Amino acid sequence: MELRQLEYFIQICKSGSFTKAKEELGVTQPTLSQQMRVLEDEYNIQLFDRVSRGVEVTEAGKILLNKGNAIMNLLEEARNEINGRNNKSRETISIGCCPAELEYLAPYFMRFHQKYPNILLKIIDAEDAENKVLEQRVDIGITAYPVSDASVISTYLYRQEMALLIHSEHPLADKSSIPFRTLKQMNSIMFREQNKSLIDMYCFSCGFTLKSIIETSSTSVLIHWVRHGLGAALIPTSLLETLWDDSLRIVKLEGHIPCWDISLVYLKSVTMRSTARIFIQEMDSYVREVEVNLLCSGN
Repeated sequence: MELRQLEYFIQICKSGSFTKAKEELGVTQPTLSQQMRVLEDEYNIQLFDRVSRGVEVTEAGKILLNKGNAIMNLLEEARNEINGRNNKSRETISIGCCPAELEYLAPYFMRFHQKYPNILLKIIDAEDAENKVLEQRVDIGITAYPVSDASVISTYLYRQEMALLIHSEHPLADKSSIPFRTLKQMNSIMFREQNKSLIDMYCFSCGFTLKSIIETSSTSVLIHWVRHGLGAALIPTSLLETLWDDSLRIVKLEGHIPCWDISLVYLKSVTMRSTARIFIQEMDSYVREVEVNLLCSGN
């Protein structure tokens, strides 16, 4: 006996006729009749008596109906328990990430979700990722600042450096690199709001200041402006790795240049959940993979 045949049989018993049952089940009456004949032949019994208003279940049919309902109820219970188990297994990892790195790490977050669809990533903008970890408001932090509290473990991920993005017709377009101090002579420099404090600090140490001609948190907006010849932009090199555009040039900076280390931080005293450990391992693997690809490409 197939489960489908049992479902057909129970529906005929509920409807009291083959005609009504076929409408409920969305099958043809010949199909329904043929499946019931198969069922009757298998058990060598008659399931229904035909009456003027439809069909009535025989005594043998009532036994099958009783056991059939029990089987369907057990299957429904199993389905509900399995669904409940799947829902419970969907864990959440909260990540406090410094805003400046969200754009670069977005492909990683997407890849992690595709690989572990049952782990929900809750990503929060957090300049103070270490404090968020200390307050246990996030499981893991991604920060550009050195850790100051001994109860927080810090794991180095990668280093970010600035490069100058210019138009192919810019006077410096034929240069592969320039000293950072050269920026002092440029009037139309743009940079992301997220990197402003770092750039200000490096410029101050070199004895000059830079004022951006546009305030934006969007790298794509800066690239768009440069592409239209509206100035040069200081952008983290990691965000320029996949940029292929004949109208643009990337000029590396020499000497005392803006750079910062990105670290992953979490509490030492808290027993780490397996999902958080998976996230950390996958993050480290992703970063090393990107580094290898860059070495292979010669960048």
